[in-house]
Amino acid sequence: MGAHLRRRSGHRVPQGAGELSLLDPLRRMLAALRAALLTDLPFHVLIAIYLATAFVLEALFGFPAEVDIPTSWRWLLTMTSWYLVLAAVLAGIRAARDPERRILDVGGWIRVARRRTPLARILSFLLVGGLLPIWFLVFVRFKVAIPEVMPFSLDVLFMDMDRIVHFGVHPWVALQPMLGDPVVTQFIDLVYYLWFPAVWMTFIWQALHGSRDELRSQFLLSFGLCWILLGTVAATLLSSAGPIFFAEIAQAPDPYEPLMAYLREVNAETPLGTFRVREMLWNTYVGLPSDGAGISAMPSLHISMVVLMILLGFRVRPGLGIAFSVFGVLIFIGSIHLAWHYAIDGYVALAGTVLIWKLSGWIVRRWRDTHFGAVGTVAAPPDST
Repeated sequence: MGAHLRRRSGHRVPQGAGELSLLDPLRRMLAALRAALLTDLPFHVLIAIYLATAFVLEALFGFPAEVDIPTSWRWLLTMTSWYLVLAAVLAGIRAARDPERRILDVGGWIRVARRRTPLARILSFLLVGGLLPIWFLVFVRFKVAIPEVMPFSLDVLFMDMDRIVHFGVHPWVALQPMLGDPVVTQFIDLVYYLWFPAVWMTFIWQALHGSRDELRSQFLLSFGLCWILLGTVAATLLSSAGPIFFAEIAQAPDPYEPLMAYLREVNAETPLGTFRVREMLWNTYVGLPSDGAGISAMPSLHISMVVLMILLGFRVRPGLGIAFSVFGVLIFIGSIHLAWHYAIDGYVALAGTVLIWKLSGWIVRRWRDTHFGAVGTVAAPPDST
């Protein structure tokens, strides 16, 4: 027995015990990485197929164009920083309401952070986040290429359908008596451009802190499928520019000119984000230097993403679902009042997103059932949401 023992700090311990303890962190890291990869594998496969398709099209036809990786990483880091600041503020508010928790207890905060963000979840977030900037900028290049592949030709049809569906009245006309006040328009314009941080911080929240693996996986997969199936495939097949570009694109009388005249008057008093973004998108379309992401109206990804947030919110807690619903209604109204979309763009997005949500849930359940025990878990405790 003595040959297999050695002294350490005055105690006899099995030979090789130190070496084994040094390997434990590596084993934990590999186990966490395996759990992260297997849990999110449907999402990774989806994005891999999308990126591979982009590279094939680049080789065959010259689009989508190159990806600006440094810029995309700065964008991801900015959004993640906003999320972490918000999460810290909310955690501080919760701690302040707990009489047994000391705000300045650094050790306690570290323990809470480790419990609510386990290693597997951190690795999962880094893997998902690492793909996100590349995937998103490839999406942008696909969007810019839409009029090259399928020139805008359906705006008149969608305008007529919009009017017919709404009993012979253009939706913006019905809304104008309620919304046609500069203060109201400025408020709606502000809310409409809160969509971007709201959507991406919801994505980061689920990727990093979603407490239910199956729901989190369903959300991530739905998120990817909405951008790909609705934002790339459907947007190309249903190529349209929207009411805000109707005068420039459509060869027909423009029923949106009174709305655009009103918006220009409001913009002359207080600049609206709508006209700044419109200029960027138009410059991209005509080939001028711009940071615009390309023109596309049908279906509306603005509506798709808020519908996805609503579906997620009600699964997390009813109050969150209600808050997301209010935000979603404002975005839908804004999409019409600010002339970005035909109302039917939102209806198609709503239907498509619900179908994608159900499909994603089925895929995730099949994946987890088929690989039960192998998928593992990356979840934080339930109270972390």
